[in-house]
Amino acid sequence: MHLSHGASTTLHHLRRRYPFLRQFTVTTSILTLLWIYVLYWGERSIFTSGIEACAWDKWEQWPREAAPHHLILVADPQLVDPHTYPGRPWPLSSLTEIYTDMYMARNFRLINKDLDPDSIVFLGDLLDGGREWATDRARPLKQSQVSKLEAMGVIGGGRPTWKRDAGGISEGSETGGSGDTIDKASQKQDLKDFVYGENGRWSKWDQRQWATDFARFGRIFFDSDQLYPQSERRAFPAYEVPSDPVSVLNGADNVTWQEYAVAGGKSRRIITSLPGNHDVGFGMGVQMAVKDRHHLHFGEGNRIDIIGNHTFISLDTPSLSAVSQFMPGGGETPNDKSLELKHIWKPPMHFLENLRRPTGKAVADALHEYYPDDHPRPGHLHTVLDPSDVSNPPATVSAVDLKAQLPVILLTHVPLYRDPDTDCGRLHERGHAISVSAGYQYQNVVTRSLSNTIANRVSAAGELIHVFSGDDHDYCDVTHRYNLGQTNTAAHDGGKSTSVLRSVKEITVKSFSWAMGVRRPGFLLVSLWNPVDAAGATVGTPLPTIQTHLCLLPDQLATFINYAILVGFSLMALLVRGIYMGVRAKDVAEEDEAAETPPRLVLPRFPSKANGAADGFSTPIRESKSRQRTSSVSTSMNHTSNSNSSLGVQRNYTARTRSVSPANGLYTPSGQNSLDGYNSPGGERTHALLIEKAGYYPQVRWTDPADDSDDEKSVGGDGIGEEDSQAKWKKKPRTPGKAWKVLKAFLAGVLLVGVPVGFFYGWLLKNG
Repeated sequence: MHLSHGASTTLHHLRRRYPFLRQFTVTTSILTLLWIYVLYWGERSIFTSGIEACAWDKWEQWPREAAPHHLILVADPQLVDPHTYPGRPWPLSSLTEIYTDMYMARNFRLINKDLDPDSIVFLGDLLDGGREWATDRARPLKQSQVSKLEAMGVIGGGRPTWKRDAGGISEGSETGGSGDTIDKASQKQDLKDFVYGENGRWSKWDQRQWATDFARFGRIFFDSDQLYPQSERRAFPAYEVPSDPVSVLNGADNVTWQEYAVAGGKSRRIITSLPGNHDVGFGMGVQMAVKDRHHLHFGEGNRIDIIGNHTFISLDTPSLSAVSQFMPGGGETPNDKSLELKHIWKPPMHFLENLRRPTGKAVADALHEYYPDDHPRPGHLHTVLDPSDVSNPPATVSAVDLKAQLPVILLTHVPLYRDPDTDCGRLHERGHAISVSAGYQYQNVVTRSLSNTIANRVSAAGELIHVFSGDDHDYCDVTHRYNLGQTNTAAHDGGKSTSVLRSVKEITVKSFSWAMGVRRPGFLLVSLWNPVDAAGATVGTPLPTIQTHLCLLPDQLATFINYAILVGFSLMALLVRGIYMGVRAKDVAEEDEAAETPPRLVLPRFPSKANGAADGFSTPIRESKSRQRTSSVSTSMNHTSNSNSSLGVQRNYTARTRSVSPANGLYTPSGQNSLDGYNSPGGERTHALLIEKAGYYPQVRWTDPADDSDDEKSVGGDGIGEEDSQAKWKKKPRTPGKAWKVLKAFLAGVLLVGVPVGFFYGWLLKNG
């Protein structure tokens, strides 16, 4: 009881000292707490719980002694830029860019923090409009650089030519010529010129826009705080590598960059080189200037990596599709058109045709880590080799090393061909299949003929067990059946190959961004465990060496919808609160004023009536005007003298300003105006003792009437009622209406809830 009273008193004191606290009510407090809970759930809890649900130990099924390699596959981040939503107005487009970046950065940081993967590989479409932004022209080379490039055979001298004959496209040795002969070097300057797409729609953007998007990508995925959120793990520069003249020719700065090492834990490998159609274009739309820019900043698109005792082959299918893609009128690219586009598809095709030896070299280097005696490190030959000639490997690479093979996994941005309406499985969000279609700078799948070529060529590097792709933004799980030419152990010595029908599983990974048309973005977790012997064969019972798991990310659009619903509910609740406070309930400030203001003692200002009540109490005479009260009082004090009316008024004023009791403290006059006389003119005692009048005076009033005005206002004026006549023309304060009270209470409630909630939401966004 005392505690409740003390709390109530303290609250009243606080409200009186800080008037804005009077607006805090149960409704505003509940709404504020509700908003804090919902915002923390929408900006923290669902992200953390979603990543924790994908923990490796919750779905892996390896033996207890297994030590698998953990890989994360990320597809189609496609950073939002002016190309993504061209018709969206400025504020909304900027907010979309900001929120998509924060969404991906938050998830990527939690992946590295909670899942702690060993490697991260991107499957293309890193930027959304990378193919549309103009490139800077290459700066002129110095004479020393030109001489060095001429000595390497890159420019000048005997330049090779490409010609088409009955046997297909082949390389010649003469320059110039006519007919179908195409001078490759003479085209080089033209190929480096950037051509705007969509009739110059994006011509006002240039290399600066691309550089801005690349910097955003670095902040989200390359920053050390993103890759290594743990404080004990930090990246530091290990050594510097100078730029080569070829990179300078393609527009690179003639400076150095740094390779980084990691202290405090294992180094996390991240590969972002695989290009997508939004990065470099597709097929005949690929521009060499754009392609070179992407390779310069993200790495070569065609590469071989040994990850978790598996051979990962990354293939630039957007460029390779220039040799065979769907044409608008139907069919695939004709031969003459393929000849013109050979500068686009030749590098990836050359990579496919020569996979066997570089793959064997990479496998041998990986096996050297486990069996250094069986796979010694090859030394450097003291001879001059052409770096572009891969047909004659160094003699130190033995035939035994080339025999070693690991399971092969193909990485491609564009999915391989499948029949129309092929079911993608229950995890496909939109429809049930990937549509086989094409359009401006895109094609949903690789053509059938090119898919067969890719599968057969990749199988030469080892057994193709899995394919991972992107581009579709949705999850798709299909199984292909290919008639693969399985090469025997002596194939590199001229042995024969046999046809083998093999099933290959392909998974199309979901987009990592919530702005790419899917409500639930995601990424793929890949667990690799393949213990091998010195020859690269799997040790122990043959098991599937790869396991995958789809991890779904929060539905950001649903979160925004929940926020919008809560906004509507809050506004309705605050409106009801405003109506109640403005119409039905007393004002909180008035209640606090009444509770804190003590009652004032007001003494009687009027004499009692002659015929008072029998119980000794009488009602004082109250007039509405000061002038009437003054005249009535003066009349009651002097019934016989009319000449001293002004004196009566003055005595009334004097009596009110004096002490309540007379000077003698014993007697009070009853019939005359003078208080200094004791007897009447007749000599008789006419005054009564004060005790004899007990009970005839009114009780002391403990309230201050609001409608009584001070009697002094009418004292001292020549004309009675002068103050009253002036008061009639005074402007009285206007009492606010009910609608204004309701609006004021509603706005106050919005501020009381919105300000703390806004600060909390801003803190959540700023801190991840």
